[in-house]
Amino acid sequence: MYTFKLQAALDHRQFVEDNLKKELAEIRQRLMAARAHLESLISKETNTAAAMKKDQAKGMSSDQVVVYQAYFNRLADRIATQKMVILGIEEQETSKQGELRAAMKKRQILGKLKDQGCDRYNQMELKKEMKFIDQIAVNQFVRKTIYTRGDGQ
Repeated sequence: MYTFKLQAALDHRQFVEDNLKKELAEIRQRLMAARAHLESLISKETNTAAAMKKDQAKGMSSDQVVVYQAYFNRLADRIATQKMVILGIEEQETSKQGELRAAMKKRQILGKLKDQGCDRYNQMELKKEMKFIDQIAVNQFVRKTIYTRGDGQ
């Protein structure tokens, strides 16, 4: 049975790769949530703009216009902040993808070494088996030759 001498290192690299995949998945979930929050802020802005136009058609006081304008300003600030948050998360995602690619390459290198070692082991076992079979065939030939000659010695 073949035993890979660097199996502990391979297992560790697999563990690191799995952790990076998990971290990347968490970052992607945060990114999706941040994008959904941005969409909700934008829809609030759109809905509020429609409500303001509706109120303007009915006639509204200057106090109400000031309130709407202040709300729009705060909403615009929140939208800008959310866009910056999304950019930060996207940078984290890109960075984590690079780390994951590097970890995968390191693991794959050890995996290839393990496969090559296993192939060499199997070839050696096959050679041993072929030598054994050849020995059996030679012994049978010698026995058959001795028997047909009648030497018996």
